[in-house]
Amino acid sequence: MSIHACTARRLPFLEAVLTPARVAHSIRVMRVMGRFAEVYGLDREAACLAGLLHDVAKDLDPGLQRSLVEKADFPLEHACEEHPVYLHAAAGAVVAGSELGVVDGAVIGAIATHSYAGDRETREALLARCLRVADLLAPIDEWEGLAKLSRVAEEGRIDEASLLHSAWVIEYFGERGVPVHPNLLATFEELSTKLEVDESFYAR
Repeated sequence: MSIHACTARRLPFLEAVLTPARVAHSIRVMRVMGRFAEVYGLDREAACLAGLLHDVAKDLDPGLQRSLVEKADFPLEHACEEHPVYLHAAAGAVVAGSELGVVDGAVIGAIATHSYAGDRETREALLARCLRVADLLAPIDEWEGLAKLSRVAEEGRIDEASLLHSAWVIEYFGERGVPVHPNLLATFEELSTKLEVDESFYAR
């Protein structure tokens, strides 16, 4: 899938603020979101836009990320969202709206919560859920479990894909000393209860 006009005109901005590897990752996420638009009935333009711009603030200095969020009075709900792993998402939502003209609230919300999960309403928003999964499916570095998550997500099993995402991200953050966002834990608890899976489900 080629880059749609609505996304192509934003590429120069991304190339100015992101490393080449991060730009390439963002384009791959956009393409995954384009496929997800077909699988899950998403608006293709919104899906591709969210994918392309999700990391727009990723390579900015954390101090600048914080300044952007504070100046925009963008709400941070939990103390852990000051961590760069989470803060870049909120800053990215601010940049997407203020610098790149994104007005679609669903796209802004998906960008803002792609590194964890928002409140219950945002957690359950299909665009946001797909973006969180797509981010893992277009990695800079390959990781164990990628093929399994890809298969589950491409088959339209978003609950299972979201459960794998939350479980593996919680594990990944824990191993690296990153504070685990309470909404990630809530997503894991809700979906594991809903799906009633056993431990073999998480095997990679």
